[in-house]
Amino acid sequence: MEPVHPSWFKQRQGKTESAGENVLKVTAPNLGESFIGIRKAENDLWQGVLLQSPTGPDVAVFPEQYVQPAEAWGAAFELHRTHFVV
Repeated sequence: MEPVHPSWFKQRQGKTESAGENVLKVTAPNLGESFIGIRKAENDLWQGVLLQSPTGPDVAVFPEQYVQPAEAWGAAFELHRTHFVV
C-alpha cells in the first residue's frame, strides 16, 4: 500500500521510493536519507517505525495502536519529521 504523503513533506520536496515490503526510503533536500515503515503487531494493530536501514534496527517506534495501515504510515512520517526536520 502506497501511503499518502503529508503536506509538510511535499512542501519540503520530499520523495519516497520502495526499500522493501512496507518500507520506504525517504529523501529530501538538506536532509539526507532515512527509512520509514509500518508493520503489523501480534495484536493485529499497525505501528509506524523509523529505521536506521531498510532492514533495521529501529530508531523510533510508535506503539501498535492503528487499525488501518494508512494511519500507521502517518505515524511513520511523523517520526521522520520529529527526528530529521524539526
